[in-house]
Parts: sequence; C-alpha cells; structure tokens
Amino acid sequence: MELSQEFDAFVEACIPLAANADHAGVQRLLTDLISDHADFAANVPQFGEVKPSPLGWTLGGEYVHHTSDELTVMVLDTLPGVLQPPHDHAMHAIIGVFQGCEEQRFFARTNTGVVPAAGRTLEAGDVVVLGEQAIHAISAPPGQPARAVHVYFGDIYAAERSLFDPDTLEPLPYTAERYDELCRPAS
Repeated sequence: MELSQEFDAFVEACIPLAANADHAGVQRLLTDLISDHADFAANVPQFGEVKPSPLGWTLGGEYVHHTSDELTVMVLDTLPGVLQPPHDHAMHAIIGVFQGCEEQRFFARTNTGVVPAAGRTLEAGDVVVLGEQAIHAISAPPGQPARAVHVYFGDIYAAERSLFDPDTLEPLPYTAERYDELCRPAS
C-alpha cells in the first residue's frame, strides 16, 4: 500500500516522540493528521478484497507502515458484523479514526478480575488515548466500516499481551489463533 508523504512525515515525527514516551505529542500529531479526515481518507488506498480468517471472520485489513522497539504505526480497517474480543496492548496506544465509526468497549481491572466499564463510538476525526493497562474491544456498527490509524508505543507484535474470553472475561495469552476463536457475530 502506498501512503501519502504526509503520512510518512507523520511517522518520522512520531519516532523521536515515541522514544521519549511523549504520548501527548503523538496525540497532537495524529489529531492534526486526521483533522481533515475526508481528505486524509481519500489519500489512503482502500484494502482490496479482505480474506476471511481461518474460522471465517471477515475482520478488515491491516497495513503496518512502521515497526520498531519503540513504535508501531498501522492503518486498520474494521468491517461490520464481528465483535472482536477484549484485549490489551501492554503498552500505550493512540487511535485516530479517519473514516466511518469504530465502536470501543472498555473494561476495567478489579481485584477479582475484569469487568465491563464503558463504551464509546469514535467517529471520523476522533482520537483516543489508551493507557498501558487499558483493555478494549472494537467493532464497527452495521453498514459502517471503520478506518483508523493505530499508533502503539512499542513493537505490538513482540509484546506479551492478553485476550479476554468475551463470555467469562477470563484472561488468556494473546495469539492470533485465539483472537480468531474469540470473535463473535455482531447482533
């Protein structure tokens, strides 16, 4: 996928900020990047046909633009019809929606486990910051796929992360296969 020079410049500007754990600085950059979300969306190519996962879920597309020990930046498309499972990132994350809506379901850690806490729908132009301990689950509303820039303060693929069974909220080690197993149809 070929992204705009503006996106390349955004990633380059994020690298030193991530090295200094400057979450507010990256949030400002991402907010500025998607401030004209319609124009930004027009310059981010659509994913082609998205293949279903091994269990048949069509989740969306993922394009990783940058990965290092300090920073991962990707464009993530979320297609409607699937409730993705609760998970953590084990690092700070900032998400900026530039097209459609991304439904966020948040969960809180308690002395006895994990409980549902709140929800929020991110519309095009919205940015949310997730702390290192945050647990969330994403989906897209019916008929409204979401496209967003996801920024992680570390290598998201090397992190030891957790998934949470959507029925019991029992924590489980994160694997792509388990993520697939824990998806549910949106009602």
